[in-house]
Amino acid sequence: MDYDIERRYYVEKIMDYVDALENASELQLADDNRVLFRVEGRPFEALAWIDKDSDMICITTRTADMPVEKFEEAVKLLQSNLETCWEYCVAVSAVEQRYDLSMALFIGGFTFEAFEAVIHNLMSCAEAIETNHGAKKEK
Repeated sequence: MDYDIERRYYVEKIMDYVDALENASELQLADDNRVLFRVEGRPFEALAWIDKDSDMICITTRTADMPVEKFEEAVKLLQSNLETCWEYCVAVSAVEQRYDLSMALFIGGFTFEAFEAVIHNLMSCAEAIETNHGAKKEK
């Protein structure tokens, strides 16, 4: 199997799917397997991991910057937000002063509907984290 051809096929498919999304903008191919774009102003990255060990598309977005003074505070914030995001199989990781949220789709189930659902789920989770963080700051 030629993984380069398969990867290029899925990168082109990602780009077609982004073009079909409402409110998508700034579509660009960052390298041979990474597509960058925005939906409603929120940045996204779609990464095609297709080789002999992997066959998935990983889609990632991030929250706005949210300074967290203590590690324990970050852990508590993640725990409260994982309750929101857990249903959607979202990976959450702290990066500098924000959180990156990711979901993976296996290429066997990579349809426009699945792609669009991942985008909306990630946006909802990022918004929930930002809202919870804002509510905590106001207390």
